Amino acid sequence: MHNVEIGGTANPGEDAMQERMTVERLTLVSTGDKWFCLDRPVFIAPGQSYWVDRGTNELCIDRGDGRISRIPRAPSHPDQPR
Repeated sequence: MHNVEIGGTANPGEDAMQERMTVERLTLVSTGDKWFCLDRPVFIAPGQSYWVDRGTNELCIDRGDGRISRIPRAPSHPDQPR
């Protein structure tokens, strides 16, 4: 298992859609940049790809069987690091 941060630009308004990343091994994704955190980490299987849809603030995962899972960003809290 490999835990990664979701990549992207420093300014979420710069891109509406991030470049897809394809994982080579079972990967646990939980955070990305300082603005994007998930409520719960999510596993991505080998061969699946993921990206952040900055327009909807969702992590998108192409499961490879015609399904795309969309996981919303966790709500921001005043004490959350930025």
